[in-house]
Parts: sequence; structure tokens; C-alpha cells
Amino acid sequence: MKETINYYYNVYPNDISYIDNGCYFYINDIKYYFVRYERDRNEIDFLVKVSNDLYSRNILVDTFISNKNGGFYVILDGEVYCLLRVNSIENDLCDLKDIVYFNNLLISNNIRSIESDWGTLWCKKVDDFEEMVGELNLEYPLIQESFDYYVGLAENAISYFFDAVSSIDLNTSKITLNHKRIPVNVYSGFLNNPLNFTFDYEVRDIAEYIKIKFFKGSIDYDEIESLILSGKYSRNSLAMLYSRLLYPSYYFDTVNDILTNDLSDNELLIYINKAAMYEDFLFDIYNLISRRVNIPRVEWLSSE
Repeated sequence: MKETINYYYNVYPNDISYIDNGCYFYINDIKYYFVRYERDRNEIDFLVKVSNDLYSRNILVDTFISNKNGGFYVILDGEVYCLLRVNSIENDLCDLKDIVYFNNLLISNNIRSIESDWGTLWCKKVDDFEEMVGELNLEYPLIQESFDYYVGLAENAISYFFDAVSSIDLNTSKITLNHKRIPVNVYSGFLNNPLNFTFDYEVRDIAEYIKIKFFKGSIDYDEIESLILSGKYSRNSLAMLYSRLLYPSYYFDTVNDILTNDLSDNELLIYINKAAMYEDFLFDIYNLISRRVNIPRVEWLSSE
């Protein structure tokens, strides 16, 4: 790995520290990451442009370093790697307000900058997972026992999206800078890393932050209440937020990790054990949103 960095970037660090997806090192007290790129290679130029645009506005996101051939990635052992320069403090812990602020640093009016509406994407994902799980025999009993419940929850989310979200408003909905996934603790180093960037409807990061905090962290209901009642979000955006809270991305992501990496399906217990509590939480969020706008009710959810 060190020889690759030397050869392609004409950079000669004295020491490198290895991490799960690559390594990092310092040159003249500036930190660099040489890390595996796990997305579509065709997106790299777009991410380079986004990060450069932000950096040119004195927003200190990480930036890509070009190699000696003028490209922004190299191939090592069949894998794609990028070199990133770190331009800000990495260890500041961010809250929901910080995430929302970051989301709005870049706003796109081009609906084509996202793949599709969520409902259509979720339908395909559910079909794919049903095919995967249908091929299991007696392996992974917790997946077998819980799968139908979460497919039902996903189908509720899909129906809710199509019923509650206006197709007219969807075409003019606010598209902002978001992240592919949100970890339980969001540090500035994660927020500013362009390898995590994506464009999507403005409430994507908010919904994923709320879900991960509910199951793996500490939920701050006052923080959520303040955001929902702020008046900054349209009825359509709040309906989209609720549909995304209904959709169990956390469950399907974990199932995919279990099947791909041959992990124990006990990884699902954190979600299964809190399923009833999350139903109550969804009911509370519905009541909270209803104080601002009129959105459809999910009849089977109750506070009891």
C-alpha cells in the first residue's frame, strides 16, 4: 500500500497507520486517507466536483488528491482506492442541527440528481430481499422468524409514501446534500467525508439519524420536536420523513450484512427486542407531525 502511494501520488510518508478500509498518514502535519472506494466508480468525478465546490466556499470538507495521471483513483489488488486530504477537525460530535445545517450547504433543483422516488426503490429492495431469504433453508432462524414482520413494515412504508406524498410536490421537492448512511455517533470527520455524500430529499439524513439513535443510541425527543415544529418543512417533506421512519432500513441493512459476511443473526436482536417500543415511538411522531400538518394515519399504530 505504501509503495502504491509513493508510485501514483509521489508522496512519501514516513509512517502509515492501517485501518479497516485502507490507511492514513501525515505529511507536513496534514492528514491524508488512502481508502477503498465502495461505490459506483462513475460517481467519483461528481463527488470530486461537489467537494471542490464546497471547499472553494471555505466549507472545510475533505478533498480528493489527483494521482500522477490526473485521475482521482487507483486500482490496488483489484479494488478502487482514493486519496483524500483532511481539511478540518475530525472529532467534533455533531447533533441533528449540525446535520441539517450541513444538508443545506448544497441544494439542487434537479430531480434527476437522485435515482428515483423512495417508494419505487423500496419495492425493488423488498423484492430482492424476499428472493434472498426465500433461498435459505434452516439457516439464520431469527431472520426466518422476523422477516415477515419487517416486510410488512416496509410495505406499510411504501404504501404510505405513495398515498401521502404528492407526485406534483415531489417534482419540486427540496433536494439537498445528504449521506449514504448515518452512524450512531456522527463526528465531523464523517460529515465532511465526500465518500459518504449523496443528493436526496431533504429529510433523508434526519430520518436515518432518528432511527439509528432510537435503536443504538440515545434519542432526544426535544431535539426532534423542535425540528418538526420549526415550520421549516412542508407537509410533503414531513410526510416523506414519516414514510422513511416507517421503512426498516436498519433491519434490511443488517440482514444484508449477516448474509454477505456470514455473521450471527443475533445482530438483529437489538431491533427485534425494541420493535414494540418503536411502534409506540412512531405513533408519538405521528401525533407530533399532526400538530403542524395533516398527514394520513397508520391505523394499526397506537399508543397502547
